[in-house]
Amino acid sequence: MAHFIIENIGPITHTEFDLNRVNVFIGPQSVGKSTIAKIISFCLWLEKTAIRQQNVDNIDLTFIEEKLISYHKMNSYFRKESHISYHGTAINMEYIYQMPPIVEKTNVFPEAEIGKVAYIPAERSIISMGNVSSFKLGEDYVREFIFEWLTARSKFVKENAVQIPGTDVSYYYDETRGDTIELLNGNPIFLTESSSGLQSATPLFIYCKYVAEWIYTHNADMSYEELNKVLEGVSRMLFKALSQDTTPPNVLKGNRYEDNAELMTNFARVVLSDENHNNFEPSYKFLIRYAERLRKPHFTQLIIEEPELNLFPETQVEILYSILRLIQNERKDSLIITTHSPYILYALNNCMLANIVRDKMPQSKMGKIKCSDIILNPNDVSVYELEGGTFRPIEHNIDAGKYTIQDNSGLIRQNFFDRIMGGIMDDFNSLLQYRYK
Repeated sequence: MAHFIIENIGPITHTEFDLNRVNVFIGPQSVGKSTIAKIISFCLWLEKTAIRQQNVDNIDLTFIEEKLISYHKMNSYFRKESHISYHGTAINMEYIYQMPPIVEKTNVFPEAEIGKVAYIPAERSIISMGNVSSFKLGEDYVREFIFEWLTARSKFVKENAVQIPGTDVSYYYDETRGDTIELLNGNPIFLTESSSGLQSATPLFIYCKYVAEWIYTHNADMSYEELNKVLEGVSRMLFKALSQDTTPPNVLKGNRYEDNAELMTNFARVVLSDENHNNFEPSYKFLIRYAERLRKPHFTQLIIEEPELNLFPETQVEILYSILRLIQNERKDSLIITTHSPYILYALNNCMLANIVRDKMPQSKMGKIKCSDIILNPNDVSVYELEGGTFRPIEHNIDAGKYTIQDNSGLIRQNFFDRIMGGIMDDFNSLLQYRYK
């Protein structure tokens, strides 16, 4: 389970947490929810990249500045006290602003599996704008999501149209029309002409379906950059095997990978081309299996900013349920959400409560519950409320050193939304007593 410490970045003063299977961050605007989501996304991606290329030596200060601070548009968020600590499965990283990061491999680094890190930003509706692929954008997370979307949408042609949860419409991609919404009456319209809700929900759900379902039943697309990382990983593993061989072939030029990189890379290209495998020495056929492990993700890590954007409450709930169903599998899929929506929070609570009472409630009644098919153990859920630059735990948790707003059973209790609604109702009741005077 990954462990994070984030200090003095943007509005965050101090947060410390373990990443769970389902993680939710709530709170008012500008309290640091997106800051946390972006740092989680970066650290998970960093770990995947390090595993793929079997190397952490290139992770220096310039790397952090380009791939975290600039990429996630956080230049004004960092100051001299800024600090990130990440302890993951394969790597540990410590970063203090403007200091070279300290990155260490864990014992399981060579055998660690890679995940598909899927960051879905609040700006996702940009894909509904015409000719989005021609936009000149900086090398940041919005541009990356557009490129990922252009790949994902092509998998869902009319024959594989997908119904958008909580709506009566379906989505498919047409090479002539582009992104297409099919209405209940069968008439197609352009996504660019659809409602703001559909322009938010469509890229959200279709992309989730692509990264949590499609890529595990098909050969997923890889970018040139990703293929080069796999190539480097296989090259380094080959060099390690040759270096440790008791009777190494007389091909190595010293004991440094850098001195042998060209030779190792040429051999790795043969491995990745899926040709001449029968000609490999038996002791090195493990490279074929290793290459496949680096090529394909073994689990998906979804990071979603505000899934409720522009959506009717019922649609918010159905979108959440549908995403939870996508990650309900034997893999180690995980979900990170930032939200302002009480409906998202209460629907998540229902999923956990359904799991608690599953064996007590008559099946005939359980079958009528919308989330009855979602198995969500409360121990797999962490819900955090941000306030004043840190987490505000419920009173029951303070002495126990817990920072979630969940009780001992895992259910969500005192929270921002309940307090706001309580204040509104207090005002209403105070006004109501004068209604008929």
